Amino acid sequence: MKDNQKVTLFINTATKALELGATVSTRYLTVDMGDPKRALERTHLGIEYLGDRLHFSLADVDAFYCLLGPGSNTGIRLGLAIPRTIYGINDKIKIYGIATMKLMLQEKKNAISCLSDRSGNLFAGENKAGVYSYRKILRADVSKELADYPEVIVEKKDELAHLVLKGKSLKEVDILDLMMNSLSLFTDFSSKEEEYLPEYALKI
Repeated sequence: MKDNQKVTLFINTATKALELGATVSTRYLTVDMGDPKRALERTHLGIEYLGDRLHFSLADVDAFYCLLGPGSNTGIRLGLAIPRTIYGINDKIKIYGIATMKLMLQEKKNAISCLSDRSGNLFAGENKAGVYSYRKILRADVSKELADYPEVIVEKKDELAHLVLKGKSLKEVDILDLMMNSLSLFTDFSSKEEEYLPEYALKI
């Protein structure tokens, strides 16, 4: 039982790490579930782990935060499905989402963030004078495409991106930590669920 304390659930199923976090009032806990390729079964285990230790059930969740991509297609679809599942038992839940690359940029202007795909190509997100855009960079074109950027923002657990970007100055970020500490950057989709769509379908 949560005793009327606000329960917030965070799930990163879109990147190279399968991570979950939860806050109950001022208490918080995170868990790294390892291989994101096994997202379906391991995500629910992670939620149970957090619930057992912070004493809440899925029906107690008041707010849900997830990434809209680009990233793992399976993971993103799962991340979008979970709040809809919770909505079936708690129609008051608040739903928040953000594009992965936008979160990584943290509103930093004239910057670029990158995630790798399985082949070492990169999904790139840019913020030029406050305008966000997304594109895919083929591995063979990385040096040319990123020549004008002295620094690239990358997920710290994205080993392939580190390899492909070897020689570039990299700023590593912890995705789950960014999620839990950047609530104001997320969009509230609670009253416009039809727009709660994966970025991989819209942008990549």
